[in-house]
Amino acid sequence: MLPNRKMIALLGAMALSAVGEFQAQTPETPSEPPAAETKPDLSTLQAAARTAEEKMPKPEVKLQQYFDLTPAQRERWQKFLPQTLLKLTRRERVQIVVLGDALLDSTGGGAGSDPLLKSFAGVFAKALAGQFFYTGGVRVLRPGSKLRSKESMMLGPEILLQPVRTSSIVSAASALATVGFQGRPDLVLVAHGLEDGLVGTSSADIATALRSLRDTVRESGLEWIVAGPIPQVSAPEEESLALSRSVTSVMKEFCAAEAILFSDLGDLSRLITMPAGPGEPHVLFPAFVQQLRSRLEPAGADGLAMPTLATHEALGRILMEDVMKGAPGVAWRISDVKATLGGKGLMTLEFQVANSLADPLDLTLLPLVPRGFRLKDTNARIKLAGQGRETVKVDYLITNTRFLPLADGRARLPVLIIAGKESRIHDLAADLQPFSVAWNERTAFNVESEYLPEIEIANSSGGKLSATWEADWAGKKQEGKLEIDAAGSETPGLRLPLPAGDDAPFRQRLPLNLAVSGNGIRQIFDRHVEITRNFGLRQTVPLAAADGEPSAVTLRADADGTKLFLTLDLTGVGLADRGEAEAFELLLNLDARSYGQRLTPGATAALRITGKAADGDATVHEVAPWAFGSGYAAVYDVKEIGARLSSSANGMRRLTLSLPKGYLYLHEWALGNGNSEFGINVRFTGGGREFFLTRGSRRGDDAESLCVLELTDKPTRRSTVRLE
Repeated sequence: MLPNRKMIALLGAMALSAVGEFQAQTPETPSEPPAAETKPDLSTLQAAARTAEEKMPKPEVKLQQYFDLTPAQRERWQKFLPQTLLKLTRRERVQIVVLGDALLDSTGGGAGSDPLLKSFAGVFAKALAGQFFYTGGVRVLRPGSKLRSKESMMLGPEILLQPVRTSSIVSAASALATVGFQGRPDLVLVAHGLEDGLVGTSSADIATALRSLRDTVRESGLEWIVAGPIPQVSAPEEESLALSRSVTSVMKEFCAAEAILFSDLGDLSRLITMPAGPGEPHVLFPAFVQQLRSRLEPAGADGLAMPTLATHEALGRILMEDVMKGAPGVAWRISDVKATLGGKGLMTLEFQVANSLADPLDLTLLPLVPRGFRLKDTNARIKLAGQGRETVKVDYLITNTRFLPLADGRARLPVLIIAGKESRIHDLAADLQPFSVAWNERTAFNVESEYLPEIEIANSSGGKLSATWEADWAGKKQEGKLEIDAAGSETPGLRLPLPAGDDAPFRQRLPLNLAVSGNGIRQIFDRHVEITRNFGLRQTVPLAAADGEPSAVTLRADADGTKLFLTLDLTGVGLADRGEAEAFELLLNLDARSYGQRLTPGATAALRITGKAADGDATVHEVAPWAFGSGYAAVYDVKEIGARLSSSANGMRRLTLSLPKGYLYLHEWALGNGNSEFGINVRFTGGGREFFLTRGSRRGDDAESLCVLELTDKPTRRSTVRLE
């Protein structure tokens, strides 16, 4: 609309023009004398103005309630993050908890500013601030930090970032429920998978951790985003590129099922632009690897190659794009994925690839190689006509059956596809055919004499399956037959008697050989089983050496009404100072939840104790609020935790620890009761060697990776049984 004064003037001029035109078109009447010239009165002008206004086009006025969000963008926000959208549109303070692993440590802020501001999370938060007009920008909440928390100290509404660092997604829920909830968070950004992918955290453990995070987020009425990791690239590249993709695959499936917003930070279609024109695979793959390497810093001592600052910028833009409108498509589509066992260590991946364009498409397919597999054969070059499709087959050799699906029977096989300037890793997942084996329980506590594995043999053949199974355990063979309906499953009657007697070793790791036959296919599903006996107070138990050589290091536990004591006798360990480095490191994981809670999934955080070779007090490092198990949330004074290295008259070295009972406030602390238990593990490094109480493939912070200490000097004859 025009301003009122201009409109009145315009309407007045139009009215005068209309009156003049009316007078000019009126015929003269000769019989009457000419009328005297008169000016139109106000009512005439008003009527003419109304007539003219009615003929003008109606203006369209749209209320900008969501700034410049499109309807599709608003719909996406309303689907995934409605509460956060409401606060952003009101320009209220929004706090984002960023749960992540080493990815949060990989940037330099420069000029004394917090490095998180330059990370992908900082770039994402700044994009939100710009989108929704937060004039105060982004502030990092990091207690005790001397770094500048903002890039520009402007006043106005702010978006707050609170980093919470854990090495594994296994402990992310515990970290969120403690450190993450110290403020008033609105949104949780989960950015794990880099370290989990490198060490091989299982798909089952990733899924369990995501469920724990979901429950923690929902119980607090928050919203969340899950971001998958960026791939690694080191020789052999086809293997390192696959390391994190299993984590990404599980995250993507979980988020789709739970309607949670997922962003793949490893989406190479938005990180890499391939050279124009077709090329042979042996030329394209090195060019691809070179570009990805340029996106990463050189690998550190931990083997991780972290994103450069420029890559963090790109990752932040990817995250913002996924929040606003989702990931872009590529010129091809994948469907009808199958994974079929072939017997004799063979497996075939089969899928359809279709051209989404009207023009021909030249594809290069490069299957990546997950742990436990070796690539045997595939068709690396495919030419598709416009809208055409073709079936692709990839043959693998199974080199280690321990890496066959453990929990859900689903094979996860990543494939890199390059077409023109586009490239993307597709995480292809499918149930093994014609059958699969799922191990529903990986750790069983307090097993008395016989372990009954929760194994299911599932039929995915499409028809009825007649199957046989055979197992070899501790020199004894078992076998059976199963008739399984289509899409059904059956549990074999497998029973594993545990070694009995007082002379049984404290720790054993025995192979379990299992083979299943059906539809003319015989497949081996071997596993290892670790058995660790429960131990009690005043009982000395051995620590094993990681190098497999004999060890004389032992552990003894004691307790009274106020403290828990742990004593390590370091027989045969030659401690020596190495300049500024510490002579030894002790990692103690202690699950001090109540008995019923301790038998459920959870996480701890290791108490880290270091020291020099000389006798004296050792250094107890900062203790995480959730250190003693999920549900703990306290601030611990390390001065209350005793740690001292001493020597006896005969030169034997001893490290003694003491923890106050008050720090373990969720535990029953019933002395003399075998069911008053702690989950425990001790890992000691010194004298160039590593020693441990228990050790498996699970993450050290996982409560199911621990064995059991009973608060009695008469421990029961029970064991922890762990399937690996």
